Amino acid sequence: MRINFRGPFRAKHITFLTIFVILLFFLFTAGFYAYFPLFHPTNDSQKQTLQSLALVLQRQIVSSADRARRSHLRTTAENQLDALQTLQDKFRAGALSLDEAQWLAGSIITGRQGGKSSYNFAIDAQSTIRAHPQSAMIGRTYHGKKSNQQQEIPRQGFYTFTTHDKINQSTAVSKLGYVTFFKPWGWQIITSIAVDEAVAFINIEDIQAAIAQTPSWAEHEIVLFFQDGHIWHSKSVKENLSAEIAEEFATLAEKVWEEKNGFHSYSWIPSNSSNPADKNIAFREIPELRLIAGITAPHPRPDMVIVFSPQKLLPAFAAAFLLALLLAYFATKILVRPLIQFVQHTAQNISTFEPLHLSRRTYKELAQIGSTFNILTEELHQTKEQLNAEQQTSEAVHDQLKSEILTREQTHERLLSEIATRKSAENYLQLFKNLFDHAIEGIIVTDKDARILTVNKSFTDITGYQPQEAIGRNPNMLSSGQQSANFYRKMWQSLQKNGSWFGEIINRKKDGTICPEWLSISQLKDKDNNTTHYFAFFHDISELKEKEKQISIMAYRDALTKLPNRAALEARLTKAISKAKREAGTLAVLFIDLDNFKNINDTLGHDKGDEVLIQVSKRINQVIRQEDTLSRLGGDEFILLSESIENESGIFHLAGRILSCLQEPFVIGFSELFINASIGIATYPNDGKNTNELIKNADMAMYRAKDEGKNKFVLFTQEMHENFLTHVRIENSIRTGLQKKEFIIYYQPKIDIPSERLTSFEALIRWNKNGLIIGPDKFIPIAEESGLIDKMSLYVLEEVCIFLNKLHTQGTSLLPVSVNMAPRTFNNLEIVETIDTILHKYRIDHKYIEFEITETTAMQDIHHTLKTMNRFRQRGISFSIDDFGTGYSSLSYLNEMPVSTLKIDKRFIDANDNHSRSIVSTIIAMSKQMQLKVIAEGVETGEQLDWLRTLGCNEAQGYFFAKPMPESDATQFIQNG
Repeated sequence: MRINFRGPFRAKHITFLTIFVILLFFLFTAGFYAYFPLFHPTNDSQKQTLQSLALVLQRQIVSSADRARRSHLRTTAENQLDALQTLQDKFRAGALSLDEAQWLAGSIITGRQGGKSSYNFAIDAQSTIRAHPQSAMIGRTYHGKKSNQQQEIPRQGFYTFTTHDKINQSTAVSKLGYVTFFKPWGWQIITSIAVDEAVAFINIEDIQAAIAQTPSWAEHEIVLFFQDGHIWHSKSVKENLSAEIAEEFATLAEKVWEEKNGFHSYSWIPSNSSNPADKNIAFREIPELRLIAGITAPHPRPDMVIVFSPQKLLPAFAAAFLLALLLAYFATKILVRPLIQFVQHTAQNISTFEPLHLSRRTYKELAQIGSTFNILTEELHQTKEQLNAEQQTSEAVHDQLKSEILTREQTHERLLSEIATRKSAENYLQLFKNLFDHAIEGIIVTDKDARILTVNKSFTDITGYQPQEAIGRNPNMLSSGQQSANFYRKMWQSLQKNGSWFGEIINRKKDGTICPEWLSISQLKDKDNNTTHYFAFFHDISELKEKEKQISIMAYRDALTKLPNRAALEARLTKAISKAKREAGTLAVLFIDLDNFKNINDTLGHDKGDEVLIQVSKRINQVIRQEDTLSRLGGDEFILLSESIENESGIFHLAGRILSCLQEPFVIGFSELFINASIGIATYPNDGKNTNELIKNADMAMYRAKDEGKNKFVLFTQEMHENFLTHVRIENSIRTGLQKKEFIIYYQPKIDIPSERLTSFEALIRWNKNGLIIGPDKFIPIAEESGLIDKMSLYVLEEVCIFLNKLHTQGTSLLPVSVNMAPRTFNNLEIVETIDTILHKYRIDHKYIEFEITETTAMQDIHHTLKTMNRFRQRGISFSIDDFGTGYSSLSYLNEMPVSTLKIDKRFIDANDNHSRSIVSTIIAMSKQMQLKVIAEGVETGEQLDWLRTLGCNEAQGYFFAKPMPESDATQFIQNG
């Protein structure tokens, strides 16, 4: 093959043309930059980027905190359920009683606190609090949510609620709770954590690793500012920059906490340079976690933005472009033509490996290329033949290696599987060995013939026998001899029939001491169902037995006097009644109550009172028969059960001995005290057929003894029973009457003596029972005894409010109404709030209500009296002391009380003796000095009125002016003036 390359163009021409084009390009570029030199920097894009990333970081931290918080609560709750299930298993196995298990459960629940503002508690199916960090809360009823904004507790799952801080009760704390349900006891267990404490569970490194995978975070750093002043920086984890970061962000932290959310630029000196550098930071607050999250980045370099004039640049750019394009075309045409010919001819003959034949007119460079091409072609031909031979050899070797590798991999996998199986077996064997060696229960393993093969350490701790002393022997070596042969026969029968047996057994230790144990035995069988081994667990229940004994003593003995308590008495009395019924015998129940014992506690203290009770019980025990049973019900009440009583004379003689033995003084410390007692007696079968009737009737007879003067004994009679039934019927009728509004209010006017004008009314309650009007003296005492007086007092107040509302509606002028307040009602700690609620309900101004209390009520608890009166006085309610002069009043306290009126009792007004008249004149004179108003009750004659007018009494009420009248008459009385 021959190729001829012609042309006058040489390599030096190409070089000259290339230099010319490059020079032209540089001249154009220099002119362009000299003509348009205008730049400006920008920073807005980085600000938007940092603010967006700060928002993303805020959301990721909040999400991570919520996940961590929920995971922590769920884990804590599951651990508590596992602990409660363990206690339930011990209860079912008999190792613990239900009360002990639940007491331990309460300790476990309240012992797992989530933080300073968090706590755990449990409630049962009746909403009773069973476990709580505050012991005073245990036993109370849980009332659920406290506001409409607070979520109701679910049966199970997460819920949010708000409570108050343990230290600062005025601070509201937002909490997340997780509720689990323990089905065996019906308990709901609430595990809570304060929302702002969740930051302790956040893994900041995980958040950094997650967001670092995003390319946009590559040059950014994370900064967390905590409210306690602590600062976390993403570089401090690996580069130890804590000191530098603290200095860098000390001033910046104050600015960040001041603005909460925003964007700032600041300067700092990097660790690898002495020149200050600028940084930008975008930050956002996370209030619920008490921190601020920030993203920082270096201040950006100025962006080079070219500003030019298209009208000036376009013509010059177009001319330069066309000139460069034309020159490049001609240069390429001339230079490339011979190369194209060379490539075409080479492509046609390359497959035949024929050498190129070059003409003498070929360019020097192309001649060198052709010569080299011929050499390479020859070498290529030889190499190809060599490669074909080597390829065949390589393929044979490859097939052989592939087969060997496959065989080796299969062998390797089989070995790994065998190693894993062996390691797993070894781990399980080690685990079971640890369980066997460290179990708290004693463990015995025997063969099928009941010969001991092995024991664990707890076996030695419980029995005292070393393993070498027990191995090879029968477990009956531990027998105490307290179980019969029939017991062991039944045990083996159950073991053979059911495959297992468990129960309580009494064994003997090596040192000879008796040890009650809870034993569980199981059979181990092979694949053919033949017994191969016996496996026994046991643990010492001596401590549990001792606790049961102590609980039994506590349940049936009085802790102070060591006498039988009420439960023991009722059990003994029930047996005695059954015996008396079988033998047609009699027995007596003596109810003993110490007279005025409360005075001893109030004056000397409860410790002295306890000493008196102990000495009284000892004295009574000395004068009763050995077969009699003295028990203490509580307080100063005792009950004596005397069996086999022949006649009433024997009962009276026994009661007399008891009263006589108490006549001698009791020496308490350095003081001598005298104690009397009142005794009520009830006999079987005359006064009761069962335990409750006898105790109730003896109690009734004891109260009759107190009413008759105390220090005596009274035998129960049928009349007492009938009076008691009457009392009960009246009490029930009062209760029903209040519901049916059978009680009506009468109003008695109060008259100003100088002008004889109406000033106010007193509200008096009456009972309209089937058309018969019953006075208060018939039902007020019973209402006070039964506790219904509170409801009755509030009932009167509500009726008075309704009456005042009617007067206002009719356009009648309103006058104040005084209402009697019972001692029990006045001493109620919430009485002020209760009265406020009633008056607000009926929209009655406080100034139209006056409360009348007796001297005795006012002096019961003087501090409570002063506090309550002042609170009412601030609201506009006035007070008067009713029946003044009949009780005992301290004038110093009376001067401190916000009292406006004294009411002189009717008995002083009715009396004609000089002594009574002197008392009235003294009260009126004293009231004037104390600037108090005086009202005289029970004025029935004109002479009494004239006498009171002479003394300067302010007001009067009584039949002389008007009797108590119903609501309609009172309205007419006001309208008539």
